[in-house]
Amino acid sequence: MKAATAIRRALFAAGFAAVPAVTLAQINDSIRGKPSEANHFIETPEGWVHPMTPWGDPDIQATLDMMQASRVPLERCADSYRPGAEPCDMSMRWWPEDVFNARMEEYRNQVDRYAELMARDLAAAMRAGFQANRIPQAQTNLMVDPPGGLLPPLTLEGKLRAYEMGSDWALPGEDITFDWVDDYDSWDRCVTRGMPSMMMPYRYNGGFRIWQTPGYVVFQTEMIHEARIIPLDGREHLAPEIRQWLGDSRGYWDGTTLVVETTNYPDGMAINNPLINLAVQGSPAGNRFAHSDQIKTVERIIRLNDDTWLYEITTEDPVILTRPFTVRYPMRHDPNYGWPEYACHEGNTIVRNFTETNRYERAHPTPEPEQAPVPVGADVAKALNGRWVGRPYIATIDLDIEIEFVDNGDGTINARLVGTTLGEIDRPLRELRVDGRDIQFTFPNVDPWNAAITLTDKGTLEGGIFSIQGTMPVTFKRIGK
Repeated sequence: MKAATAIRRALFAAGFAAVPAVTLAQINDSIRGKPSEANHFIETPEGWVHPMTPWGDPDIQATLDMMQASRVPLERCADSYRPGAEPCDMSMRWWPEDVFNARMEEYRNQVDRYAELMARDLAAAMRAGFQANRIPQAQTNLMVDPPGGLLPPLTLEGKLRAYEMGSDWALPGEDITFDWVDDYDSWDRCVTRGMPSMMMPYRYNGGFRIWQTPGYVVFQTEMIHEARIIPLDGREHLAPEIRQWLGDSRGYWDGTTLVVETTNYPDGMAINNPLINLAVQGSPAGNRFAHSDQIKTVERIIRLNDDTWLYEITTEDPVILTRPFTVRYPMRHDPNYGWPEYACHEGNTIVRNFTETNRYERAHPTPEPEQAPVPVGADVAKALNGRWVGRPYIATIDLDIEIEFVDNGDGTINARLVGTTLGEIDRPLRELRVDGRDIQFTFPNVDPWNAAITLTDKGTLEGGIFSIQGTMPVTFKRIGK
C-alpha cells in the first residue's frame, strides 16, 4: 500500500463515525390518483385501467426519453454556486406551482429545434440536442432520499477508494496523466456507463425502451446501445463468483409496479467504472465515486397513465455508503422518438490521440507564463497576504486546496497554487482578477477550473469553484497565523 494511502487511512479512522441506516419509502400502485408529491404531481385519471399484455402481465412497454429530466441535478442546489446564479433553497424539494406553471407555458411556446432538424439533418440535430427542449420537471433534484437532497456520507473505505480510483476528469489544481486505456473510465472506452448511471438522465442519446415477452422484461438504453434482460420467473441469482458489468437482474410484479433487484456487480475500481459518473448533472466532480462488489440496486417502474412512467432506483453499498440513496423521476412515452445508431468506437481515435498528446506534453513541458502583479489596493493586499486552505464540497473525496497571496508592498499582489491533497503544484494562478474584495482566477492544471471568491468581513474567502464538471461551494481560511 502506498504511504500516502496508509496515512489517509489513519487520519480517517480517527474521525470517522457511522451514520445509521434508515427505512426508505418506495413507489407502488398506491401512489396513483390525484396529483401529489408521491406521484410527482402527475395525475392518474379516475377510472383509468392499466393495459395488460396478451399473456396477462401489466403492459409497461414504451419508448421513453430520459433526457426530459437532464437539467435536473442529482444533488439539490448543485448548480447554484456559479457567479450570477439565482439563490437556491436547500429545503425546497419541489418548485412552487406558479414557477412550474410559468416554465411549462414557456416550454409549450418553444419551437423544438431538435425535432425540426431530425427530419432533414441528423448531424445538426445531434448538435442541437445539447440545447434541445426539455419538459420542465416539478422536482428540484433527482435524489428523493436522503430527503435533504445530498448524497449520504461515504464510509471510511469509500473516501479512501476515491483517492485511489483512476479518473480522466481532473479536480481543481490536479494534474492527471494518460498512459494507457485503463486511465480512462468504462464510459470513455465505450464499454458502459455502468449502473446506476446508465439509468439516469443525460443531455443526449437518452432513449430508453422497455420490451416485454412472456417471462422477461428488457431494458434497452440508447447510450452505448445496451440491453438488460430481466427474467421474471423467480429464479435464483447467479453464483456470487460470477460478476457482470451490469450485474445480475431479477424482476417481479408488485401489483402493476415492476420491481427489479440487481446484484453480482463487479468491483468498480477493478474496471474503472464509477458508481455515478459525470453524465449525471450535479454529480460529484472528479468522477471518483467508487463502488464495491457488494453494491445492490432495486428499481421500481410504474405506469401512471397512458403517457407517463415513473422510474425509481435505490442504490446501497455498505462498503462505500453509510446508507442507501434513491433517485426518482418521470419519463414520457414518445413513440416518435428518434433513435439513431450509437456507434461509439467506430473509427474513434480519441483515446489514442489523447494519450499520445499527453505523453508528448509531459516529455516537452511548456513553461508556465509569469504572472504580472495585480493591483488591489494596500488594505486588500495586506488582508490577502499569506496562505489559505479551502475544501470545496465534493461528496466523494476530501480535497484540500492551498493557495498563497503575496503582498508586494506597493498595492499589488501575486498568487499561486501551492498544491492540493493530491500533490504539490507550485504554479501561478492564471487570469487573476481582483475587483474590490471580489477575486477570480483559473487553476493551472489540465481542466479549466475557475474560482470566484470574496474576501469577507469574517476574514475568510468564500464563493464557488466551477467548470464543465459542475459547481461547488468553497470557503478558504488563512493558515499559519
